[in-house]
Amino acid sequence: MNTKNNLEKLNGVIIKELDYRDYDKLLTILTKEKGKIMVYAFNVRKQNSKNIGKTRVFSFGTFELRVSGDRYQLENVILKNSFSEITNDYNNTCYASYFIELADYFGFENLESEKIYILLYYTFKALVDGKVEAKLIRRIFELKMLQYQGEYKESDSLSSDDKTLAYAWNFVLNTLPKKLYSFALNDKVYNLFDKEIGLEMKSKVNKKFKTLNELLD
Repeated sequence: MNTKNNLEKLNGVIIKELDYRDYDKLLTILTKEKGKIMVYAFNVRKQNSKNIGKTRVFSFGTFELRVSGDRYQLENVILKNSFSEITNDYNNTCYASYFIELADYFGFENLESEKIYILLYYTFKALVDGKVEAKLIRRIFELKMLQYQGEYKESDSLSSDDKTLAYAWNFVLNTLPKKLYSFALNDKVYNLFDKEIGLEMKSKVNKKFKTLNELLD
């Protein structure tokens, strides 16, 4: 985090955007350094705004913010990746929206969120690349998120003794996000993987997610 003359530079991803007044937005940004923050983005909906295309959900970047007390005002965005390709596919949009909903659920203000930020980045990359099925990406993401919250179980506690399932489980727990989405499972093992993580999510996460419901309907 860099601070100068009441300006801060924070690295983050936009997880919510809300139109505000005629030309403004209220942004919720999950930052590496400070967790979730709300940012006032004035005039960004004007056609001549330098940030008009940089304040959309899924956008990763460095956000230059003016700070007044606990209030943040957007000055500039140095965009890293907008992941605009995600919105070209309805299912991918739903999955990505679910991922940020889950990140929002687990994210807190004033608590650094570097691990979640990095996980989201490589999860979105995997969605765009399309080399791994989105339904598997979802379950991998969920298990990794549970691990980051300390709400997970080890492979020796799984209800199935399938060795491939245990290998996949341990791979997720022991692999950094950059290399996380690099395997596939046959239908039999995927169904076991899906069931185990589904039970974990049901017992550990007390929320219904709108975007996930749209996918499963």
